[in-house]
Amino acid sequence: MAQYFLGIDIGSFETKGVLVDENYQVACTCAVKHVMENPAPGYFEHDAEAVWWHDFCQVSRGLMEKQGIGPEQIVGVGASVLGCDCLPADEACRPLRKAILYGIDARCTEEMEWLTKHYGEAGVLERFGHPLCSDDVACKILWVRRREPEIYEKTFKFFTGSSYITAKLTGNYVIDQFLAKAAF
Repeated sequence: MAQYFLGIDIGSFETKGVLVDENYQVACTCAVKHVMENPAPGYFEHDAEAVWWHDFCQVSRGLMEKQGIGPEQIVGVGASVLGCDCLPADEACRPLRKAILYGIDARCTEEMEWLTKHYGEAGVLERFGHPLCSDDVACKILWVRRREPEIYEKTFKFFTGSSYITAKLTGNYVIDQFLAKAAF
């Protein structure tokens, strides 16, 4: 029975997937478009369930149907979801609000300024390795804490897109090293 590797990339406006066979050749591809919400100037969001999880499932099914294979033939899964997103979720991994997207979302300017004043420029460089920017998840978490305290209080974990998909697939709460540095 042939075995395949599944790769899915969830981007700002489209989700793309690929099945790679045992010989590392592309067997088939699939893509679906989605929307990015812009509820206020400088705010950009995705509904994690309706976009990230829905697209991941739809593209996975589409690839398997296109190739005529079952899930037992998938031996490896790779997922990439945007970047430094901020998604508060409860203990059941249910999103508590729409995800605040990576650096294009600029709502946390005041939080960046506050953190820089609080820690000083040297303290920020020590903690983050760079001056704060809108890509830093810590600033987005502070924004949620200050502006949506009821959401913050109910939050069990803050996820990035990739860590959310990993948790949905495996039940494990993990984050890659690059995104963890942006988060804290």
